[in-house]
Amino acid sequence: MAVVWAVAGIFLYVAPPADEPKHADVLFVLGPPDQRMVYAERLMQQGYAPTLAVSSPVDQHGRYTADICGAQRAYRVICFHPDPFTTQGEARALKDLSDQYGWKSANVLTAQFHVTRARVIVSRCYEGDLHMVADRRGLPLISWAYQYLYQTAAFVKVAIHPGC
Repeated sequence: MAVVWAVAGIFLYVAPPADEPKHADVLFVLGPPDQRMVYAERLMQQGYAPTLAVSSPVDQHGRYTADICGAQRAYRVICFHPDPFTTQGEARALKDLSDQYGWKSANVLTAQFHVTRARVIVSRCYEGDLHMVADRRGLPLISWAYQYLYQTAAFVKVAIHPGC
């Protein structure tokens, strides 16, 4: 059973089926914003979307903690704090922001180990043209072990709570 789980994890977490970014209405970055923001800004500079939406924690004064929030860019930057601050909260925020701004397509950027689970959750809430983009990075073996455990447990939660 452990071997099956380890092999399945390769396809779910290490090398998940991710999409290439396409021109879309928004590049939507799942939080917290971390080193994937470098990739997000590169995609924006390459013209993949006119708007960058970033899921960001807030500090004790209610200010967004992501460096890009409030920064001047050649494209629109929208920072938001989903409620709850989870992938499900972010998926609901994508739906709400899409309704508000008329977005019909989205590149959703997240860490490669999160792509498969995030696709399931986001697809439950967002009906537009969806491209799940992986920020691929090398992780130490201990981090991969943690992600295998965390993402597997989180998939159980996804199965138990099937709605948006």
